[in-house]
Amino acid sequence: MIKIYYVPCHKDGTREYKLINQGLVNNPRVELVDNAKESDFVFYFYFTSKHKEYYKRRFPAKKTVVIDYHDRSQWISPIKCFAYFKRSWVIKIKEEGYTIKKPIERESHLHPLMMAIMDEFIINEEMERDIALSCPLRIKPGNPNRQRVLNLLKGMDIQGNTQIGEFNRGSMQGFNDSNMRDYFRLLRRSRIVVTCNPSRWEGDHRTWEAFANGALVFIDRMWTPMTHPLIDEKHCIFYDLSDEGLLKLQERIEFYLEHGELAYDIARVGHEFTMRYHRTANRIDEILDIIT
Repeated sequence: MIKIYYVPCHKDGTREYKLINQGLVNNPRVELVDNAKESDFVFYFYFTSKHKEYYKRRFPAKKTVVIDYHDRSQWISPIKCFAYFKRSWVIKIKEEGYTIKKPIERESHLHPLMMAIMDEFIINEEMERDIALSCPLRIKPGNPNRQRVLNLLKGMDIQGNTQIGEFNRGSMQGFNDSNMRDYFRLLRRSRIVVTCNPSRWEGDHRTWEAFANGALVFIDRMWTPMTHPLIDEKHCIFYDLSDEGLLKLQERIEFYLEHGELAYDIARVGHEFTMRYHRTANRIDEILDIIT
């Protein structure tokens, strides 16, 4: 067993802080301890700079592991550490009306760490997949990529029930709020879910929420390295945000709406794959495999 001290966060912490905590609790290789002295490693979660005032404690660098889910890919915490795991691994490149991304080269002690399927995302109850396609993206200023995808979908003539655009304003913290449960049920009822990473960075909860509930997931191409990478047309459908890429996206959506058995097969394989390799405990395995 590897003894881990997970540094407490202000109040209950962010959703991402809870993701790592859940992974530690669920991972059979980990024994959580309540102080740094007893630990083999100290896990230091650092989400945004606003948390700085709550992270004044310092621990020996040789046993400190920083987990950084900051949106800004080029921001690095000054905390001295043995290993550093960062979620946002790409930089944006502006194109006309949208952004593309490319990976950043990092120092050897920095490692990529994606978000994951949290237990709360999963709807286990049997539900009919009575929604042909959903794309419940919430548009905020400075996010042209998602607007671009929504504009395309709204212009399509999709037969059957759809949900295109923001579904509700459920709390990102309250997993069991009725609005959030309705949102997860929407995903569980959908045959296809189209999602899109934020325009300025890569890695969000929406990707894993969709996989958790078994739909065929369409997602813009991702560049962050993964231990168990997603494969196009095996686990999901990738698309590009260029004009040509969006035309192909429309064609592929129409194809899989018409060929339900093929869509179901990819959705099933993608769901099984992500439930096996992309849960919160898997993310902790990825960290432990590097630091031990």
